[in-house]
Amino acid sequence: MSPSLTMSRRCGFTLAELLVVIAIIAVLIGLLLPAVQKVRAAVNRMVCTNHLRQIALAAHNYHDVCGQFPSAGHFTVEVNRVPTGGTNLWVQLFPYIDQDNLYKQWDDKDNRNNVVGGRNATTAQVIKLLICPSDSLPETVVENTATVGPPWSRGGFYGMSSYGGSAGTRSVPIVDVSQDGLFFIDSSVRIEDITDGASNTFLFGERYHRDPEYDLRQPDVLSGVAPIAQIGKWAVVAGAPGIMGNITLHSAVPINYRMPSDGGALEVNNRFAAFGSGHPGGANFAFADGHVRFLRETTSPSVLRALSTRAGGEPVSEADY
Repeated sequence: MSPSLTMSRRCGFTLAELLVVIAIIAVLIGLLLPAVQKVRAAVNRMVCTNHLRQIALAAHNYHDVCGQFPSAGHFTVEVNRVPTGGTNLWVQLFPYIDQDNLYKQWDDKDNRNNVVGGRNATTAQVIKLLICPSDSLPETVVENTATVGPPWSRGGFYGMSSYGGSAGTRSVPIVDVSQDGLFFIDSSVRIEDITDGASNTFLFGERYHRDPEYDLRQPDVLSGVAPIAQIGKWAVVAGAPGIMGNITLHSAVPINYRMPSDGGALEVNNRFAAFGSGHPGGANFAFADGHVRFLRETTSPSVLRALSTRAGGEPVSEADY
């Protein structure tokens, strides 16, 4: 056998050697994947924390200028069949989160103009600050397929939001809103109104966009209402279905609450505006003093309710959560 032929055979790999190498690589990937996922989750949580910190700062800047926090929204009033005056928490905060152009586009004299243009409409614009990277959204722009409410509130495309203002212990339905939080229709809450202490009162929180039971049952309970993954549109205005559930959140149920299989209309309302997130084990909250903290989903409902009210007089310390 020639030397050249022997050398060429020695430069190759046998099938067994290739299988061993592949097996080793598979084992290494299996060992590294959980670590990579943990790092990614930690980064996403940090990004989300920063989003909430910026949103809280924007609310405080609004307070400095206007002497109060923005309201959850103002009801639309129809004048000669033209819906006017409809606005909400996010629209009011636009000038304070570098969204001046979008704020100028918002037509409060004729709210119908805000949904004109399909995916290019004012309501369809995606605001990155309002999207948590761990949120399980099917897409960041969804089509409104609701069949209830006034004609001008049906149809159109809407940008999504992962966050909501704290309405207190109850934010939906509108007739049962508790008004004990910081944001509700026509609210005008000031820092001095937070007698429970700004460091112990929710300002904003994350919303939970996963609940197979809700998505399975909601068409029979609330006809025309979107699956839970599509609830949380930043551009919904007062007068359209679910305004409070889209803009504000409540502590009527635990963090990451899932609707029970035997739940009725009340459970739908409970789930509709639940605090929660795609982060493992809990959710981020911005407090009224501007600091952001991650609360575990094991936090007791009584503590959540105490943290969501501005003047309930409940004794809560950081040790409780």
